[in-house]
Amino acid sequence: MADKVVLMREAGGLDLSQVRKVLARDGVVSLNDDAGLFTTDEWALLEDGAVHPGLPYEHVLIGDAGEPNLVEVGRLMTDVDRPRIANADQARPMLEVLGSRDRLVLLAELIGSGQVYMRRAQINRMHAGSFIGLHLDQDSNPDYTVAIVLQMGTKFDGGEFVVHPPHGATVTVKPKYRSITISRCDYPHEVRRVGSGIRTSLVYFVADHDSANRRRSFAATTSA
Repeated sequence: MADKVVLMREAGGLDLSQVRKVLARDGVVSLNDDAGLFTTDEWALLEDGAVHPGLPYEHVLIGDAGEPNLVEVGRLMTDVDRPRIANADQARPMLEVLGSRDRLVLLAELIGSGQVYMRRAQINRMHAGSFIGLHLDQDSNPDYTVAIVLQMGTKFDGGEFVVHPPHGATVTVKPKYRSITISRCDYPHEVRRVGSGIRTSLVYFVADHDSANRRRSFAATTSA
């Protein structure tokens, strides 16, 4: 397994120390599809799954932190009380790609963590006028470490990913087709309005454990 991880890393020419440095400084790092994290066939499988007619989408207007949103979401894995697969027939093939052991080992190495588990995954589909308000991913789960965003949209304007580090200026990432954005879950961020076209992305969140969501556990304790 370790050999395969090394090969994946070297194939894309990833400088892990540099990735960790940028992530710590800016709260976000963007990689091109030639980074070697996914093969061409894997990208195709994920993109086909995002438009599968059997995957239902729901309109989300309010996020977990109460932030205003205007986005359509197709659930692959939810994390209300603990990780649970949603829409299994459509989700499982995609989750097998995202959550393969070799890929999670590489991701853990990439962000400097001992071990990571995938806890939540979804497709975000944004049309003209859609946006995601300023929020903190750790409001959904305080243990989320990073979010990984795979950009699938090819023809759209706007929809920039904007991170607000606790110190320094905001950092703006203009998503490109098959780019991979890794962002810290403890830094506030937002997605600006889409001007035209359809911005489609696959987003998944990882943490260092796959047990109960402490947000739900804490809420249950404080309300008791």
